[in-house]
Amino acid sequence: MNCERTVLWMKIAILGPGAIGRLVGYWLASGGHQVVMVCRRTEQAERLGRQGLTYVDAAGQEHNLQVEAVFEADDEKLAEIDGLIVTVKSYDTEAAAQQIAAWHASIPVLSLQNGLGNAETLARYLAPKRISLALTTHGATAEGDTRVWHKGQGQTVVGDVERGSGAARWWTELLMTCGQSALLSDDIFTEVWRKAMINIGINPFTALLDVRNGQLVQEPEVLRLMQATVQEAEQVARAQGINLQGSFERVLEVCKNTAANSSSMRQDLQKGRRTEIDAMCGVIEEIAEKSGLQAPYNTFLKKMVKKCETKWIILSSLQLQGMFEEFQRN
Repeated sequence: MNCERTVLWMKIAILGPGAIGRLVGYWLASGGHQVVMVCRRTEQAERLGRQGLTYVDAAGQEHNLQVEAVFEADDEKLAEIDGLIVTVKSYDTEAAAQQIAAWHASIPVLSLQNGLGNAETLARYLAPKRISLALTTHGATAEGDTRVWHKGQGQTVVGDVERGSGAARWWTELLMTCGQSALLSDDIFTEVWRKAMINIGINPFTALLDVRNGQLVQEPEVLRLMQATVQEAEQVARAQGINLQGSFERVLEVCKNTAANSSSMRQDLQKGRRTEIDAMCGVIEEIAEKSGLQAPYNTFLKKMVKKCETKWIILSSLQLQGMFEEFQRN
């Protein structure tokens, strides 16, 4: 892998063309790079190849660009890619890592995913020096197989899994060639945990209550549960050597700044899909158990969201509070 080369024209594959995958794909294509969307369904690959990728900006204006699209692995179209971006759900990370390991031995790989543990999963199959992590606060919503709505401007942060590898700088420069702001972090794992605190403090609550982000701050009972959940997760993070402070204040700030946004977990339940709760509250529960700590708030939220994956029940704030109190008693 040559991460020292100047970023000019690149061929980039995106594994997992959901909302964020399509958003980044549009950025790259509009910047003059060749984009290959790797789809899990032949129908999506055919539609993207035929209709192109449609980006809807904040003003509601549509912009369409042609991209390549393949179903799963297409050795011919993926043979000469310069890099690969992983945007699959966290529960599909292991399968993605196995695919990448079979396709290419040296290209840089960027994980742009929610949740904790994605880097560790990728590193079981790929050399850590190949892997970079990225976080973004851009808001995006997928529609159909080919459209993405850019719901809110944000910031993207990129960092190396193996410090000094240079891979993250290469990805940062690539995004900047497309006119996108990207920051290079020398401690991306702390950034991942910081973002996880926000996800844990917002996503399960919006999903269980079926509300947009901004509505959370209007519910006193929910705010108390959110604060306790985030503070509990901070304590677990410290057991991992990650010292975070002020996470709940950042949660409130994000709720206000993204008031009209619908979290990805809420969208997943609305569509009857599996959520990423295991990579959020589930990881907190797992680390707490190994560290001899208690994580009742995160355990409760994990159980509730998992139940709603089978049969979605929309709760009120008082119902949610009452169910947690009953959970504690039992």
